[in-house]
Amino acid sequence: MSEEAVFHIREYRPPDFPSLCALDRLCFPEGIAYTPEEIALGLAQRGAFAWVAEIEERVVAFVLAYQKKPLIGHIVTLDVHPDFRRQSIGCHLMDRAEQRLRDRGAERIILEAGVQNDTALRFYEKRGYLRQRLLPRYYADRSDAYLMEKTVVS
Repeated sequence: MSEEAVFHIREYRPPDFPSLCALDRLCFPEGIAYTPEEIALGLAQRGAFAWVAEIEERVVAFVLAYQKKPLIGHIVTLDVHPDFRRQSIGCHLMDRAEQRLRDRGAERIILEAGVQNDTALRFYEKRGYLRQRLLPRYYADRSDAYLMEKTVVS
């Protein structure tokens, strides 16, 4: 998309579920994309939440996160439709997710990113996430990921 679209962010609602599943399959290759069952499980985690970004009532991006432990938040996935990337939507979603995790007492936030996903690695590193360690064969397709972490103590 050549011009920036106006988007708004809101909390996830159950009718969004099919859109989240389709978006994840669009954003990630098979073997890395989550199955609908895995997305449902992520949403069902204790303390889980998701923010969605909409343009003209169409879900174009979402972030799924939860409080992993009292002091640790976990970003499960951040998906932005390819046509709407580089418009700060991902930044706004991450800001919301990180703030909610901080508000719940997280001092650190972790996430996983594929070692081949240079765009995601650069995005997260610009946001202050550091590569902590390699997670061999992390994804279903047996590809590796990095565990990344950011300190967010207020």
